[in-house]
Amino acid sequence: MDRKYNHGKKASLFDFIKKDSSIDTSAKDFNSVLSMHLEREIDPLSWILGHNFNKRHFELFEDVGQIYELQLAKMEYETLKENLELFKKRTAYFKLVNGEKSYHYFISMVKGKGQIGHTNQYLTHWFYPYKGKFHGQMIKAIINFIGASGEDIILDPFMGSGTTLIEASVVGTKSVGIEINPALSIVSQIKLDSLKINYPEFSENIKVSDLPRIFKYFRDAREYLNERKWEIEANNQNAKDILIELWENHFQNSFIKDYPLEWRNLLLLIYLHALSDYTYLKGTNKERSFEEFFRINFSEYSMTLNSAYKTFKQLNIIPKECTILLGSAMNLPLENNSVKGVVTSPPYSIALDYVRNDLHLLNYLGIDTRRLRKEMVGLKGKKMEKLRMYEEDIRKSVEEMYRVLRKEGWAAIVLGDVVVNGKRTDFCKKIMEWAPEIGFVDAYAMKRPILGGFARLRYEYVLFLQK
Repeated sequence: MDRKYNHGKKASLFDFIKKDSSIDTSAKDFNSVLSMHLEREIDPLSWILGHNFNKRHFELFEDVGQIYELQLAKMEYETLKENLELFKKRTAYFKLVNGEKSYHYFISMVKGKGQIGHTNQYLTHWFYPYKGKFHGQMIKAIINFIGASGEDIILDPFMGSGTTLIEASVVGTKSVGIEINPALSIVSQIKLDSLKINYPEFSENIKVSDLPRIFKYFRDAREYLNERKWEIEANNQNAKDILIELWENHFQNSFIKDYPLEWRNLLLLIYLHALSDYTYLKGTNKERSFEEFFRINFSEYSMTLNSAYKTFKQLNIIPKECTILLGSAMNLPLENNSVKGVVTSPPYSIALDYVRNDLHLLNYLGIDTRRLRKEMVGLKGKKMEKLRMYEEDIRKSVEEMYRVLRKEGWAAIVLGDVVVNGKRTDFCKKIMEWAPEIGFVDAYAMKRPILGGFARLRYEYVLFLQK
């Protein structure tokens, strides 16, 4: 596949399709024209595969239907088609490859709460209800297009809840996540470590009958945690070290410290998830007692971990090690030209107040929220000043992405427009204007609808920049 594009143009499927006289390429709304073409003239699978393979041996997942999904399916196919065994192991959008079920078919069957088809919330993606998550399936396809494998590094400088790192880990690629929020760095580390838990051992040693005293331990720990408020600097601390320090200096000695660290961390995350459920479902028809939410989540987490353990054993998947650092996307702790690709999404802080949304989590852990607000991209300033500061921070972050990318590497940035005082700012367009000034040689974007998303955002772009 020719990955070269004219700089500054928002690409559509036209960039991947061979010239076809039956398509009116002069139409302004080319995505709509192509959508009609795919539905009425040709089968999408035939368009993706071309004439190279018998399509009876290949099958897309039944819920792949959006234009951007077909784009990504073709992009990953063109990248991986020379090695069908690798394609079967890594593909995100194909259910069948060369007549065999893909690994993603089995991985996406590791069900999670709120899962939609094969797109999201499988594996540990659903652990802890963080708003503004990626779709894991989409991220996997982007990693495939970038071509990262083995010792190559995928970077997510706005890591959030760790979706990029989970997908990179499962396909066997090293990754680094940078996150300014200590709580999210902890949550993401636990989600990643949970993929490696030996579930039979865990279930043998932690019984349902143990849950009341485990719940009481974490409930009583809140006062102790707040008495010893964290003074965490965003100075590139490793999330694993933060968790070790948390247990050594902030949690009291108790029976729970006899458990392996990964088990303790998992139980902590289950408690934090229950705290979120209790906070947001109070007063609704889903209201339960705090302790009941803890029991429910323990049961649901256990089912996911049991299924993941069996699936990974069946497919011989050994998750790749990932590194999570507490730091800023505007000052990345990485060498120049050191990463194969960047997959990230800057915070939608003007549409969503991340601190307010996770206040229960931050307060429980004793994290200084006023200080965090001053450091997070998009939460500084008010109204138009806030927009200006957001724009400055995003530009600095994109410049840092360019610095650490290897030559010909790709940065994939998922972002939407920003609305302040009724005025809409097209940030995709802005970044594409900055791209040549920063040094990127190619740029294109695909439009992705947000179904049931933020009230102010109905679509977003997946923006690709090449160094």
